[in-house]
Amino acid sequence: MDEQKLMEKYDKLNRRIRRYFASFFTDTPITSIQALILHYMIVESEKRDIFPKDLEEFLEIKGSSVTSLISNLERNGYLRRESLASDGRYKKLVLTEQTLAIQDDITERIGEYMHSIFVGISEDDLKIFEKVIMQMTENTK
Repeated sequence: MDEQKLMEKYDKLNRRIRRYFASFFTDTPITSIQALILHYMIVESEKRDIFPKDLEEFLEIKGSSVTSLISNLERNGYLRRESLASDGRYKKLVLTEQTLAIQDDITERIGEYMHSIFVGISEDDLKIFEKVIMQMTENTK
């Protein structure tokens, strides 16, 4: 197999998927990355407190980039940072009423995106795709 051609196809698909995901939020006041962060927080905050470190791990980006994203979301009223009573150095991230008002819309748009991206792909092919993704992830550690 020609690995270079395969990587070119992968890179092209990666860019196309990013644009496609972004298209689900072009008519909203939030960007696709903001929607992804807020959706993560909507889902995970039902189970536990969310901290900037959680977003670093989820997005696999540096702390400074997460800080910038959080600051932007905070400035626009979608979340706030609260000090922990047990240790004021740690700031948990809390969704605001503004975000709670649009959480169903965010969840619906992300659900539509996820469903649409896999239309027409068999369960067997999805299992192979998952196996390939897991191996590529392992190879890049």
